[in-house]
Amino acid sequence: MSALSKENETVGRGSHTLREIRTQPESMEGVLQRVEREKRSLRELIRDVEEVVVVGCGSAFNVAHGIAPILQKATGRSVRPVHSSDLFLNPSMFLSPSRKTLCVVISRSGKTTESVLAMRAARKSGCRVLTVTCFADSPMAREADVTLVLEEAVEQSVTTTRSFTSMILCGLRMAAEWSDNKALMRQSLSLPALARERMGKFEEMGRALAEEEAVKRYAFVGSGSYFGIAREAQLKIKEMVLLPSDSYVSLDFQHGPMSNVDAHMLVCILVSDNGKHFDATLARNMKTLEGTTLVLCDRDEGLFRESADFLVELDVNLRDGVRDVLYMPTLQFMSYYRSLATGNDPDRPKNLSYFVELSPDVQQGRR
Repeated sequence: MSALSKENETVGRGSHTLREIRTQPESMEGVLQRVEREKRSLRELIRDVEEVVVVGCGSAFNVAHGIAPILQKATGRSVRPVHSSDLFLNPSMFLSPSRKTLCVVISRSGKTTESVLAMRAARKSGCRVLTVTCFADSPMAREADVTLVLEEAVEQSVTTTRSFTSMILCGLRMAAEWSDNKALMRQSLSLPALARERMGKFEEMGRALAEEEAVKRYAFVGSGSYFGIAREAQLKIKEMVLLPSDSYVSLDFQHGPMSNVDAHMLVCILVSDNGKHFDATLARNMKTLEGTTLVLCDRDEGLFRESADFLVELDVNLRDGVRDVLYMPTLQFMSYYRSLATGNDPDRPKNLSYFVELSPDVQQGRR
C-alpha cells in the first residue's frame, strides 16, 4: 500500500471508498453464493414471463442499462431499462396489461422513494416484482415477490462502488440461471478470482490516470451492456471529482459530442468484441483531435497500441456481457485518486446523501 493510501486511511478522508473498491472480489463471491441459494425462487419467478423491465435511478439505473442487454441475450425475452420516476409517473407508457411482465427494481438502500413508488406501481399493474437491494430491513425488501439482499455489497460511503459491480454480476448470474446456460454460470463464477488477481494493476492504472492534471473533462463511451458501465463511470467523476463528464454509445460520440475533444479531455473507450474495429477507428480519431485516450479491452490485438495513451488489457478471454465488471475498478480508482488530488472527499460527495427520499407532499403529487 502506498504512503498516500495509508495516510488517507489513517485520517479518514476517502477511506471507506478505497476499502470498498479494493474489496470488490470478496463482495462478488458473496453475491454469487446468495444468488445460488435463491435460484429456485428466481426460476419460478421468470416462469411464463413475456418481458422484463429493469428499474432504478442513479447508479441503479446504470445497473439497469448494464444488465438489460445481458438478460435479453440470455433469455430471448424483451428486456428494457426504465427509470424509476418514469415508471411510477407514467406506468401505462412502460407496462402493458396484455403482457406478463417481471419488474426487476434495483436500489442499494431499498428506500429510495422513486424506486419504492415504481415497485408499487408495477405491482398495481399486475407485474411480478423482484427487488435487488443491500438491506433486508427496507420497504423494497419487504414488499417484493422475491428479494435478493446483497448484504456483502453494503457500503459506508455515499459513493456507490462495490454495490454497482455486485449488482451487475448479480444480473449476469440471473441471466445464466434463467437461461440454464452452464457455460455462462462457469464464467460468472470465475470473475471474483480474476478481479482479485488484477486489482493491484487496476489501482496502479487508476492512480496514473488521476495524475493527468491537464485533463479537465471526461467522456466515457461503450456499446451494448458497456453503455451501463460508461454511464456509471461518468457519474463517478461527477460525484467524486466535480468535473464535467458525459457518457455515450460508442459510435454516437462522433455525431456531435466530439466537437468538445481537445487536449483537456480524456476519452475512455470500453471496447466490445463486435465493435472493436470501429472502436479502434474512434480511438485514432480522438488522437487526431489531441484528446487523451484510455482504452479498456480484453486483448489489444494490434488495434490500440499506437492510439491509446493508456491501455488496460484484461486478458481473461471472456466475451461481452461477462467481463463487464472487470472494466469498472480502473475507472473507480481513477475517480477516487483524482478526487483526493482535487481536495474532495470521495466518501462524502458534495450535495449528496446515501439515498434520495421525497417528501410526502411530493409523493402525492402536491406542491
